Amino acid sequence: MRHPTRSPRQAVLLIVFAIGCGGHFEVPVPVLAAPTAAPVPSEPATITLPIAIALSKIRTQLDTAFPPADSLDRAKCTALGGLVCHQYLYRRDSLELHANGDRVTLQTHLRYRASVGLPGVGGIASCGFPPESMKRADVRLATTLYWRADWRLGSRGTTVGATLNDRCQVTLLHVDATPIVKRIIDGQTEDLRREIDSLLPSVADLRAAADSLWQLAQQPMSLDSTSTIWLTLSPESVSLAPLIGSSSAISTALVLTARPRLTVGAKPEVSAQPLPSLTLARRSSGIHVPVEVELPFSDLSEKVTTLIAGDTAGKGLNVREVKVWGVGDTAVVMVGLEGKVNGALYLLGRVGYDSVSRAVLLSNLRYTLESHDMMTRIKSTIGAGRIKAAIDSVTGKGHLSVGEQLDSLKSRLNYELNRSLAPGVRLAGSVNDVRFSRMYTTQTAFVLRVVLDAEAVILVQ
Repeated sequence: MRHPTRSPRQAVLLIVFAIGCGGHFEVPVPVLAAPTAAPVPSEPATITLPIAIALSKIRTQLDTAFPPADSLDRAKCTALGGLVCHQYLYRRDSLELHANGDRVTLQTHLRYRASVGLPGVGGIASCGFPPESMKRADVRLATTLYWRADWRLGSRGTTVGATLNDRCQVTLLHVDATPIVKRIIDGQTEDLRREIDSLLPSVADLRAAADSLWQLAQQPMSLDSTSTIWLTLSPESVSLAPLIGSSSAISTALVLTARPRLTVGAKPEVSAQPLPSLTLARRSSGIHVPVEVELPFSDLSEKVTTLIAGDTAGKGLNVREVKVWGVGDTAVVMVGLEGKVNGALYLLGRVGYDSVSRAVLLSNLRYTLESHDMMTRIKSTIGAGRIKAAIDSVTGKGHLSVGEQLDSLKSRLNYELNRSLAPGVRLAGSVNDVRFSRMYTTQTAFVLRVVLDAEAVILVQ
């Protein structure tokens, strides 16, 4: 550094002497104020995958448990009613299923005929046999759905009941057998209640799909052909949204939160974690994955050094090294020289991001005053603009393109959003946009924070 008492004429003579004798010069390192505030922590990635379970899937299961028509023999008929029952035959209409919130209701209309014994009277009473038309009854069931701890659909608070619209009267004996028939139909509907409580867990079992997604999110994803750029989602939680019913389906969502990061180098080591216990998530929408794309100072410095060193070889003044770093929104470039003179020159510029060219910009890259003065004095040895031109060349005239990385990131996520998660369960989606969030520097890199917006659904077949 120049001595403060030295005159300008003395300084020039010393510099000229140093150049002529292969001496050393010193240019002050730019002193830049550190940012007043640390970067705002990135929000966690939220991956919300809607799931629709068609009511027709439940109806198909119920059609097996509660056939559209059946004729019960004496033993089964008696077991239902608790009395002597010779025959019970029914036909029902289609099952009407409706969902509202987490409450599901079922309704159907029955037509039946029955032949029952009459306690204390003897004989058999029957109704609904030809030429008489079959008797009518309505069956209603309601249940509340919830997610069980094993990631299966469960039901609770199930109620079921039957209303006989026509009485089973035996005119000849002046006996009303309606209460007996009611007990038979009540027994049948109680069987239906037990069936629906047992079959619903098989209708929607999402543990395998959740575990598949959880394990996938823990694995680093290569974003380039040489496997040197890696995206790691680092999932934190996975949960299910509360159930909401509609006219045709029951909807929920699998919600995964993560802390994604992008690294350069060897494949990151991860410790696989088991699927966490099921919790309920708040309702959210879409997929929002913030990713921090790092441009390490060391990597950029190495590339610039290689290019400039080759460009100045054999000129009598060689570039020993180039170092690039940043403070706040300012980029600093140090060029170390050796040969006829030894020392370091410095350039300063502004760092920003251009969304159109998808590049980190090093704009207004200029020598510091002291470096400019030194370059003027050694102009005859190496062109004053040579180093500046080389730096511009390696940075694309100040443009550090990250578009290829962002395209790879988008392409890989598109691939991961379309896959089978489990038998009968498939993930389908696409990335809609990659948007810029902010640009800042750390002690080791320029950091570009982007957010990927996507949509996907889980298809339960």
